[in-house]
Amino acid sequence: MKILLKFPFTTAAGVRIESLELPRPKRSDLKAAQKFSDDAIDQEDFLFCRLTGLVVEDLDQLDVADNKALSDAFQAMASGGAITQAAGRDPAVGAAATAL
Repeated sequence: MKILLKFPFTTAAGVRIESLELPRPKRSDLKAAQKFSDDAIDQEDFLFCRLTGLVVEDLDQLDVADNKALSDAFQAMASGGAITQAAGRDPAVGAAATAL
């Protein structure tokens, strides 16, 4: 899933980040985060870094609105939502329209 950032930023390495690729998380990602720390915030940082390929210092540069979008997308996927639903597109609407 591609998340377009509302507030792009430049990493410490000078790379401009305008979007983030977020693959569907696997159980192994959750297990690794739990082993990394008992702290929920540290676990979230670990997961988001692991999934997006960012380092913590760059993840910390995310605007709060973009962080919320990333978190919402992750939660939607973790609860079984389709990637398109997590991106704010409801595939059911399209399916209902074509079923008629």
